[in-house]
Amino acid sequence: MKAIIIAILTLASVSVFAGDSGCGLGNVIIQKNSKGLQLLSMTTNSFFFTQPLGITSGTSGCSSQGLVQNDKQLEYFVEVNHEDLSREMAQGSGEKLSVLAQLNGCVTPEAQAAFASMTQASFGKILPTAQTSAVDMVQNLKKEAQADQKTAQMCRIASN
Repeated sequence: MKAIIIAILTLASVSVFAGDSGCGLGNVIIQKNSKGLQLLSMTTNSFFFTQPLGITSGTSGCSSQGLVQNDKQLEYFVEVNHEDLSREMAQGSGEKLSVLAQLNGCVTPEAQAAFASMTQASFGKILPTAQTSAVDMVQNLKKEAQADQKTAQMCRIASN
């Protein structure tokens, strides 16, 4: 039971790709923005595995352009996963860092590796203090990614 709850919470933490509940089947059939319906939408996306399929194929309200243009969604993901992301950026690898790279338009494994290396090299600029807010972290991250020639060429980092 504990494993199921952890799995649901993990899926929920990365279900921030389009609307409040994300893109996918749940977002297509449930569009009203209330907490209960968005939770049902998110659960539908997770249960039917439509979000990853929609992101890959660009269907069900998912698009890679929408992913990199919505700073609020990035900020939410960073805020929810701040501690893990901080650790993974310092290490230069990790599952949540990989998701952050994808949210920033780094779709190939090579682009994700470049993004991870950039975050490790620029860690002090991205997170100057432990209290750096999610908003500041996203802004700093984008600034450093755009300044890094390899990352800028391989990823579709939206400008501020």
